Amino acid sequence: MDESMPATLGAAMATEPLWLRAWLAVLVSVYIAALLFIVRREAGSWRVRAEPIAILASFLGSAVLMNAIYAQVGYVRLLGLAHLVFWTPVFVWIVYRRRAIGTGSLFRKYLHAYLLIAGVSLLIDAIDVVRYFVGDGDLLHRWG
Repeated sequence: MDESMPATLGAAMATEPLWLRAWLAVLVSVYIAALLFIVRREAGSWRVRAEPIAILASFLGSAVLMNAIYAQVGYVRLLGLAHLVFWTPVFVWIVYRRRAIGTGSLFRKYLHAYLLIAGVSLLIDAIDVVRYFVGDGDLLHRWG
């Protein structure tokens, strides 16, 4: 890892252009918004939804793996691998599950927003990881 790079992944991401930090804020917000949908009222009692828990778990798992990748190889396109590993199974499961969720509900609207934002991110991540493995391992941002 380049000695002139920031010590943490968060510090590295904070140096990105405003448009990219705004995209990251939208991405994080959509994942964190899953907290609002963990419990629901059904037939007079409170029930826990599995989908928001899976979304949050995938978010946390990818954050751990991204930080580990950053610590080993730095701020490279390979960081997207963490999203592919943790987000893809949940994304596919949600695509399948959303049909079982009532139409017009706020939760279903949230899932559509999640699928749009996560889907765009996964596409970008897939391209970045392929580019990394075909030899474009340059840093996304150079310091120094």
